[in-house]
Amino acid sequence: MIKSNCHTHTVFCDGKNTAEEMTLTAIDKGFVSLGFSGHCPMYYDADWTMKKENVGEYIKDVKRVKALYSDKIDVLCGIELDADLADINLSVFDYTIASVHQLHGKGKIYSVDLSPDELTEAVDVIFDGDWYKMAETYFSNLADFAISGDFDVVGHFDLITKFNGQTPLFDEENDNYKASALKALDKILDSKPNMLFEVNTGAMYRKGNPKPYPAEFMMKHINKRGGLITITSDSHCCESLDFAFDKMIDYCKKCGFTEAYYLTSEGRKKYSL
Repeated sequence: MIKSNCHTHTVFCDGKNTAEEMTLTAIDKGFVSLGFSGHCPMYYDADWTMKKENVGEYIKDVKRVKALYSDKIDVLCGIELDADLADINLSVFDYTIASVHQLHGKGKIYSVDLSPDELTEAVDVIFDGDWYKMAETYFSNLADFAISGDFDVVGHFDLITKFNGQTPLFDEENDNYKASALKALDKILDSKPNMLFEVNTGAMYRKGNPKPYPAEFMMKHINKRGGLITITSDSHCCESLDFAFDKMIDYCKKCGFTEAYYLTSEGRKKYSL
């Protein structure tokens, strides 16, 4: 396979390592390219995102690393965006990832991926305990955001399943759940057929989940619709840069894919699985 990863976080947000440390690890692992995707500043304070005043330093540091190791690896400076992003200039980034990490309701903002307790509280407070209404809202919000701008990648499509690998919070085989997910996928694919959906192993590494995002039925639907994929690890540390990438080749093939894409300074490139 072609080793590359466009979803990585550094100490500028909630990552554990610097861009240079991660780049050196990627070189050792045989990567051809590595894209950094710091969490965008939000319109409210959040301790897991970049601060607006530090975005310039983030860009400067990634560009420094890019120049320093240009003979060994292609380094890109991207950003992971959220529907709650603060007003920043997106034209300075090599690529963008569109994600949703929050739910809004009853005057509060709840994270969907920080803890199962917070997600459960969101479902109880906003949706009167209806997990499938929550899922419908989440998927709808993600689809609306993904098609709202010129984004390159859709991030961790079914992020709300993050905690189901330990103590299942809802049934992913529920018909309403599946219908909401497929409706959102179709909305994105109808409007932005060339967007990349990431096959993300982040929760496999951090939570020991048995499967990546997106789930198999979603992947098969993306493939049936002619959608495009890229393999990432949503890495927050050097050790996870290529976590389970070998398994993802088999997973993607099982879902019907014969090729995937990776990002370079010259644009996306395709390779056979």
